[in-house]
Amino acid sequence: MHRVTVRLSAAEMAAVEANAAAARMVTSAYLAEAGSAPLVPAPADPDGVEVGPLLVELMGTHRQVRGAAHNLNQAVARLHSTGEPAGDLAATAAYLTRVAARVDELVTAIAAAQTGRR
Repeated sequence: MHRVTVRLSAAEMAAVEANAAAARMVTSAYLAEAGSAPLVPAPADPDGVEVGPLLVELMGTHRQVRGAAHNLNQAVARLHSTGEPAGDLAATAAYLTRVAARVDELVTAIAAAQTGRR
């Protein structure tokens, strides 16, 4: 095992730690995996799963997350201004949770296709 020293600004370190947490990895494992990933995406994993369609779906789901997050932000703003939860607050939060779970699934599938892991 080798040691590497990396110098990062506070903002860069925060971003790396947030990305590692989102990937459910410790920071060192995240950096090792990100640093050893191929620069050119593999067209398919050994089972023939193409990455392109997964990326297209991820981009669409990303738009859903942005829209749902905007709606949730508006509902929370209403809560703060009136002191009463808006009728759509719980539903919007639940929807955002479902869409975020799909993003996690897609990122995992893409990573598996790129690394040949399941």
